[in-house]
Amino acid sequence: MLLLSALALGLVESTGTNVASGVGRGSIAPDSSGSAEDLWENHTSFRLDQSPGEWAIGMDLTTACSTLRRPHHLYYQLGNALMAVAFLAPGGPYGQLWLRSVLVIGCVLMAMWGWLVECTVDAFVWAIVFLVINFIHVIVLLFRLRPVKFEKEIEAVYIALFKPLRVSRHQFKKVLNCMKLVRSLKYQEVYAQEKVTKVDSLSLVLSGKLVVSQNQRALHIVFPHQFLDSPEWFGVSTDDYFQVSIMAMEESRVLIWHRDKLKLSIMAEPFLQAVFDHILGRDVVKKLMQVTQVSETMAASNGFISSGYDDAEDKPMLLMKKSSDGHGITALINRQLQEEHVPLLGSAYRAFLPSMVASADLKTSPC
Repeated sequence: MLLLSALALGLVESTGTNVASGVGRGSIAPDSSGSAEDLWENHTSFRLDQSPGEWAIGMDLTTACSTLRRPHHLYYQLGNALMAVAFLAPGGPYGQLWLRSVLVIGCVLMAMWGWLVECTVDAFVWAIVFLVINFIHVIVLLFRLRPVKFEKEIEAVYIALFKPLRVSRHQFKKVLNCMKLVRSLKYQEVYAQEKVTKVDSLSLVLSGKLVVSQNQRALHIVFPHQFLDSPEWFGVSTDDYFQVSIMAMEESRVLIWHRDKLKLSIMAEPFLQAVFDHILGRDVVKKLMQVTQVSETMAASNGFISSGYDDAEDKPMLLMKKSSDGHGITALINRQLQEEHVPLLGSAYRAFLPSMVASADLKTSPC
C-alpha cells in the first residue's frame, strides 16, 4: 500500500509538470503554411516523447528533485503511520483481524487526503479500492471468529472429552453437523437389540445410565459421556448387527451421529480423526476392563475352579455351589456405580438386575 501510494503520488506530480511544459502528451506539430483546416486535416501529427517523464523508471537522482517540497497533509501522515502499525500485527487469526481493521482506518485517511487535499481522482479511487478489500477481510474474519455456543448438555460433552485434546469450538461444531438426533430413552426402553439392530450410528450418552448385556447377561454399565457403540467403530460396517443389547436403566438422553457421514467428515482432517480414534479407543479399553471384572466376579460368585489339566480351557468348569449366588455381579455393578460417583443401586435397579443375574447364573452352570 505504501509503495502504491508513493507511485500514485509521483505520477500525479510528474503529470502536472509535464502538462504545464507541453512535454510527454500527444502534441500537435503544425506547419507554418496553410490554413488551420489544412493543418488539421493534412498536416496534423501526434508526437509521443521517447521517454516521457511520468513513465521513466531510471532517473538521474542528482537532477530529479532539485528542491524538496514541504511535507504532505496530516491525513497522509496519519494514514501511512496506521499502515505501519498494522504491518506490526502478530500472526494468527486475531493478528489478521488487527491488521485488516487498522488498514481500513488508514485507507479512510488516505481517501480523505486524496479527495480533500490533493483533489485527485486516482489517489482517492485507489484508497477506496484498498478500503473495500480490507473491509471485506474484516467481515470474513469476524464471521470466522464469532463465539460458538452449545446447549448445556453439548457444552458438557465438549469440555469433558474434546476441549482437553485442544479441539476448537469450530471443529467441534463441524462434528455436530453430522448429528442425526438427540434421542430420549425411558426407563427399561431398549436402545439396541442383539442381532437385530444395525450398527449405522455412533452414540454418546448425554445423561442417564444404560446397561449392556449379551445373551441376557449384564456386561457393564454405560455412564454419561461414554459411547454406547465404541467397539463397533473399529472394523465393523454399517451392514453388521449389534452383538449386544442395550437398555436404559433410567430416563436417559443419547446423542446419535450418522456414522458414515461422520467418518467422511473427519477423513479430510487427520487431527479430528486422531481425536476420535483416541477417545473411542480409550472408551473401548474401559469397557473391556469392566467386562473382565464382571466375568471374574461371576466366576468367583459361582465357585468356578479349574480342573487342573494342561488343556483346562477345553475342559468344563467345576461348580461349587455357594449361598451367595448372584450377589457377586450385583456387588460389581454397585462398585461400578460408586466409581462413577453415583449412589448405589436403588429400588428401580433392584427390580431390574435380579432377572439379569438369574439368567447369568443359568448361563454359567455346566450342562
